[in-house]
Amino acid sequence: MPTKGTKIHSSIDEWGELSIYQDANRRMLCFGNEIEQSCIDIHTPERLCHNYTQVMMLGFLLVAKPRHCTLLGLGAGSLAHAVFAHFPDCKIDAVEQRAEVVELAKNWFSLPVDRRLRLHIDNADDYLMKKPTAADLLLTDLYFSDGMNELQAQEDFLARCRSALKPGGILICNYWLRSSLTAHALNQSLQTVFDRQVVTLSIPDGNCITFAFDGGIPQLNTKEFIKSADALGERLAIPLQKHARALMHENRQAFRFAKSMR
Repeated sequence: MPTKGTKIHSSIDEWGELSIYQDANRRMLCFGNEIEQSCIDIHTPERLCHNYTQVMMLGFLLVAKPRHCTLLGLGAGSLAHAVFAHFPDCKIDAVEQRAEVVELAKNWFSLPVDRRLRLHIDNADDYLMKKPTAADLLLTDLYFSDGMNELQAQEDFLARCRSALKPGGILICNYWLRSSLTAHALNQSLQTVFDRQVVTLSIPDGNCITFAFDGGIPQLNTKEFIKSADALGERLAIPLQKHARALMHENRQAFRFAKSMR
């Protein structure tokens, strides 16, 4: 989305310009243009400002007691903030190709400095090839200034993502609906790699969040899932119950409802 506010910082690395804008309590990171890539509330950085990041947090309700998550693409660190603040038993590995982005996240976006949050300056695919510690949840949000990183649509990359999950883990991807790469990933790559055990949620700002399950799409108790989303949403100060209802409605034929979560 186009950024509003005042530019308060800019820097350049080998991939181009990085700019920071501020509008009241919103601080935004942009890659080489005025399109908002990442945003935090400077007073409560753990509160997720974008719908797509809020929806990605539903994955933490679909895994029992997540203890380790991997973030491919750090940006300003909004997802890292939320996980760090609200899941104290969960370790985080955050992978970011641009060292300057990591420095900006630390210096301008209050990224936590703690042994629970391990930062890796690396290409996402190269990181996966090193056989990292398996994660309960792997979240990918890989974008350039001109659009989505094509890695997110490639079958080999998605297969490496699945290999980086613990048994029963979930890959959560942020796709841009206006990209032809998204259609390819949703119609072929993800479905093939995850044996068609995939659900999606399209959101009004143009993103599509996919949940790809290593252990199969779970059985859910509707009331309990909504109740859990409401409780987590209250902690996060976001409308997570609304997103949970939308996910279940959009995938009502895929989810198998039962008396309890698997």
